[in-house]
Amino acid sequence: MIKLIIWILCFQLIGFFLGIMTQANIPSWYNGLHKSTLTPPGWVFSLVWSLLYALLAIVGFMLWQNRSKPQIKTILNLYLVQLIMNWAWTPLFFHLHWIGFSFLWILLMIGLNALIILKVKNIERVVGLLLTPYFLWLIFASYLNGVIWFLNSQV
Repeated sequence: MIKLIIWILCFQLIGFFLGIMTQANIPSWYNGLHKSTLTPPGWVFSLVWSLLYALLAIVGFMLWQNRSKPQIKTILNLYLVQLIMNWAWTPLFFHLHWIGFSFLWILLMIGLNALIILKVKNIERVVGLLLTPYFLWLIFASYLNGVIWFLNSQV
């Protein structure tokens, strides 16, 4: 149980630092962008990502605990790739302002997570269920990213 708590705390800490990184660009850049009318207020993003990072930590912990199983090893590797992609999205979008690239990046993340959920559903069903809210949020986030790209690339 202590190891799981450490996983969750580490993920929350990473999320906190990504949030700090994001905050620097909110007033100077992000607030000036044209966005979807469905864009939630900032506090919703903080709340949702805190929950999603807790779920991702639990998933990572579960996969790590079962990494000696051959079928889990592949899923763990896919999970780690998508996790690095997740953490990289923030600087791609908020610092480099690569809106179009970030949109394509998040579409790849959706595909990768769909693959993980399909691969894990008959092996560790709970992992697939825990990944579902994240998968759905990625779809919504890709919509938000795509709208920003579309609305702000029209010159």
